[in-house]
Amino acid sequence: MSNPYNEIFQTVIKLSKKKGYDTFDYLPDENQSYPFVFVGNQQNTDIPTKGRTLGTTHIQVDVYAEFNHRSEVLNIMDDLQATVINYQHTDNFKYQVTNTNQQMIADQSTDIPLWHGVLELDIQYL
Repeated sequence: MSNPYNEIFQTVIKLSKKKGYDTFDYLPDENQSYPFVFVGNQQNTDIPTKGRTLGTTHIQVDVYAEFNHRSEVLNIMDDLQATVINYQHTDNFKYQVTNTNQQMIADQSTDIPLWHGVLELDIQYL
């Protein structure tokens, strides 16, 4: 049996790559050009019912770009949010996005200043 949480995670990565964004499930090294998308943190919650188990997953999508490209980070997050909301299925499951949240963070963790966009998606599989 397929794992719905992993399928949803992989679908988010697939959709991001399909949109043309450099997308990773790990933080790439310093040679990676900006902007890029990192799909990493995920938290899953099972919802037992009489007949089967449903579930919700919380996936964090991080977008990094150089400091003078703030609007590009926002555009990427908006695009990915709309794409994931509208796609609504994996190979074996249907899903719906139940909540989203976006945050912009000034990032000084590298030699150059960055914008770090955080897109949080709460997704329930059906």
